[in-house]
Amino acid sequence: MTVKKTGILNKHLAGELAALGHTDAIVIADAGLPIPAGSNVVDLALVGGIPSFTDTLEAVLNEIIVEKFELFAPMREANPAMYKTVTGMMPKQDFCLSEPEKFIDAVRSAKVVVRTAECTPCCNIILYSASGVEEMCRPLEVSFPM
Repeated sequence: MTVKKTGILNKHLAGELAALGHTDAIVIADAGLPIPAGSNVVDLALVGGIPSFTDTLEAVLNEIIVEKFELFAPMREANPAMYKTVTGMMPKQDFCLSEPEKFIDAVRSAKVVVRTAECTPCCNIILYSASGVEEMCRPLEVSFPM
């Protein structure tokens, strides 16, 4: 039994999130993203679909404040429902779409890559953490029932 009552229970992911500083990048990846060698990876994949991309993203968003995000550009066409879901989850954050080569380059510099077991296409996002200044963070805060 764990002594932590709420939030992310995976000690590796919880530690990585706690260590984030302003503008640090965290990648939430589907099961198929080619993760560059040498990346710091927290692999949560258990079986196909567990955990899902959205469950993982919601859990992470409940733990950190995101200033902006970068979406894998092919998501918009290959998985429009997910694109709509993700952009709706963070309506106040700025975001951009990155083509595959640019996205993978950005993944290389991320502080951590979180691999989910999502098996639908193109479910990849880079989150950039906000500063710890309360008045800057308050408008960007989002939360989801867990």
